[in-house]
Amino acid sequence: MSSELLEETISRVSKFASIFGISKSELKVYSYLLIYGRATAREVSNKLSLPYTKVYNVLSKLEGRGWVIKIDKRPAVYEAIPLRDVWNKIKITFQEKLDEFEKQFIEPISSIFSSNMAYNIVVIPRDNIMDNALRLLKDYSKMYLVAISYQEFVRSDIIDILRANSLKAETKIIVDKSVNLPDISSAQVKRAQSLFGSGIITSDSILLVIKNNDILTGLFSNHKYLIDIGTVYFNHLWSTLPG
Repeated sequence: MSSELLEETISRVSKFASIFGISKSELKVYSYLLIYGRATAREVSNKLSLPYTKVYNVLSKLEGRGWVIKIDKRPAVYEAIPLRDVWNKIKITFQEKLDEFEKQFIEPISSIFSSNMAYNIVVIPRDNIMDNALRLLKDYSKMYLVAISYQEFVRSDIIDILRANSLKAETKIIVDKSVNLPDISSAQVKRAQSLFGSGIITSDSILLVIKNNDILTGLFSNHKYLIDIGTVYFNHLWSTLPG
């Protein structure tokens, strides 16, 4: 694997790995050991052009995760364990965190909700996704948070509504770099290297859209907690993008 391809792969994977608390540096060091075999911290530092102290700390973290083993030599030599074993460790850790989250958050919150609480969570068929997107954008809202990762969302009627909304309410749009978006000067727009999916968040609703095998699938909800979670994630992503 070329160094350019490896760097591109790590950059892409690191966005998802960060969810598990795994840094890009950890991915780099582990990948180096996986591809090139055993090495000392100094050798890794020289090869990856990373500070020795940083590499040493990263190797200690990887050893703690069980991703690498340290062979007692002077200087110490590190060896990566097989990728499949690492993935199994990640899945186990993730499941443990999910179980803990369910115990500490989901179960207590669920006990607060009454069984007849009025909210909807609906899967939207692909033929109705754009109609639902238009309906959300036409509804009154104090804010419109929009993520566009698919060219299908760049329709004249959607663009016109976004322009109109941006004149009367806070309108933020994150656009995938691959999408050709017309100018919406009255809205706040930022570009992202890549987006996982598309979506619209208003004060009262959220619509999430993903594409699988070129088929769009949507999920709509007016559940306050889903709206809050989506809003927090959108604003976090917004804060990480250049203005």
